[in-house]
Amino acid sequence: MANKNDEANKNDGTNERLVTSKEDVAKANKWFVRARELGEKRQFDYAIEYYVNGLEFWPEAVEEACKPLHGCAVARRQTGGKKPGFADTMRRSLSDKNAKKAFMNALWLFGREPGNINFVEGVVKNAGRLRAEDTVFWSAGICLKELESNAKSSAKQFRSLTKSLEELGDRAIERSETSFAVESLQLALEVLNFWRRRFPKDDNLEIMLRNLSTKLTITKGKYKDGQSFQESIADKEEQKDSHDRHRSVQTEDRLGELIAKAEEEFNADKDSVPALNQLVELLCKPEREDYEKKAMAVLIEVYKQTDDYRRKMAADDIRMRQLARRERKARKAGDEQATKEAHIASLKYDLAVYKERVEKYPTDYRLKYEYATRLFRAGRIDDAIPLFQAARSDPKNRISCGMHLGRCFFLKKYYTQAITTLEAEIEGYEIEDDDMAKKMLYWLGRSQEGNGEAQAARETYGKILQMDYNYLDVRDKLDKLPPTE
Repeated sequence: MANKNDEANKNDGTNERLVTSKEDVAKANKWFVRARELGEKRQFDYAIEYYVNGLEFWPEAVEEACKPLHGCAVARRQTGGKKPGFADTMRRSLSDKNAKKAFMNALWLFGREPGNINFVEGVVKNAGRLRAEDTVFWSAGICLKELESNAKSSAKQFRSLTKSLEELGDRAIERSETSFAVESLQLALEVLNFWRRRFPKDDNLEIMLRNLSTKLTITKGKYKDGQSFQESIADKEEQKDSHDRHRSVQTEDRLGELIAKAEEEFNADKDSVPALNQLVELLCKPEREDYEKKAMAVLIEVYKQTDDYRRKMAADDIRMRQLARRERKARKAGDEQATKEAHIASLKYDLAVYKERVEKYPTDYRLKYEYATRLFRAGRIDDAIPLFQAARSDPKNRISCGMHLGRCFFLKKYYTQAITTLEAEIEGYEIEDDDMAKKMLYWLGRSQEGNGEAQAARETYGKILQMDYNYLDVRDKLDKLPPTE
């Protein structure tokens, strides 16, 4: 592992962001390239080690390393990877005096047990000590999800995360990064609200909520138009606008007013991410194509100015929703020709978008899954299979990838491979009678039938009938099988 401990604490006690040299970025990328290769081969322990090594050089590499490291960590645990032992935790202190060393320790432990709140919290705190601010914000989001999903999360853990995010926002304010400060304080407020729902009898939370809300309001006010403290607090019109923006139904006149105000705020500072997001959200709310066209134009303009690919992704998302909506409307109207044309247009656009995204983020398994499903729908089975195989590294989509792979092999008439794949997924699937279970059994039965295994197919179809007598054409399939000897 590289050694840069002489620079490990250079940001302690200051509010300046960590600055990474071009030389260190280049060194980090060499580690990340190898890590991606190892991740593709499902050698997760080695991949995690390489990501951690690279992050020592470039601690703020969120897209390049933090996110794929998390993906490898989750996949490793799903495939039976062991948790860190007592000796590991003793050897890797999360509170080491050397901030860089503590950060590396936290990453290593997090990579072996991503669901451990203490390890995630270690990443948050030590990234904060380094002033690796983007990593703080990313890992805080992971930490909040773990706190929400764990019924045993303590008030102390919620307090610690709230404090880290509020400090992150305060540092951003000191650096005049008001947009980032607003995002950080908003996430802190989200943590605090969940904390209150989990521990409703804690009276101190109301005071904390009020103080944090006030700080957020002041920050937004200063960002918007330099209001004084008193004016920020007393801004009743802003409160009414905020309330109306979140209403699901608006009159056209009122929506027009809100859009005009949002445009004014955005044009006053086009670097403001909250102002951009607010404008786009309002333009997309009524699902009017003229408004959506304007939202896409704004996003593309920002993308061209900043080269922030997330803005192009947001514009593409709007267009994909438009095309899918056209298809739904045509189908609802019963117009078969219009439905067919809309479906082709929607699928064609989706394929182009996800092809580009996979090329842009080659280690994002979720994007590979989305691209693979479109390729499957387009009948491009040979292109879909390797993407489904790679996307299985994402635990969220692992079962669906297995089911799709079984179907792909069935369509290729590789019946033995289809049977093996589907049987393995069914064996590891914990729910016996939901739609996914029935779907996997159905395609297993089809594959067994295609492979000439009539008795096995009969048994598989029989299991489906016991769950759902009217499922697809199972009864017809069963009736047409040759009689048993």
